[in-house]
Amino acid sequence: MPTRTKKPAPKETEAPKEPKLPEATKIPEANEPDDDFDSGPKVVSLNSELSTVRMAVRGAQLLADAEAYGFMDEEGEMDSPLCISALLAIVGARIELVQGVIRQEVNPGLLWGPHNAVTEGEFRPVGDVYLLEWNRA
Repeated sequence: MPTRTKKPAPKETEAPKEPKLPEATKIPEANEPDDDFDSGPKVVSLNSELSTVRMAVRGAQLLADAEAYGFMDEEGEMDSPLCISALLAIVGARIELVQGVIRQEVNPGLLWGPHNAVTEGEFRPVGDVYLLEWNRA
């Protein structure tokens, strides 16, 4: 059986190497669009939003099942209740936001995110509901 050799410890006189920093990049101004999504009014796919919420609920269910059936290590068992709670808090907040949009109390632009964004040239299925951001003022 081959034996492992230990790497020699670094000498105390050696200074640690500093990481190379990336070159400075241009930071966009607050009113400058970051990408194609910010160029026009934001359009939200309600189907995509609800699918994302459904996947978060499914994730919480899988975490609970994994813990209940003993498929987690000790660290996972300690973390899973907090993870489940966090997922359900996000789900509750997103549903509350959708309700506000439906009641026309909340601008659909606040609901918008990369997971539910619809771009200008994107195919739009007939059965989906599309929410258009209110006029920017």
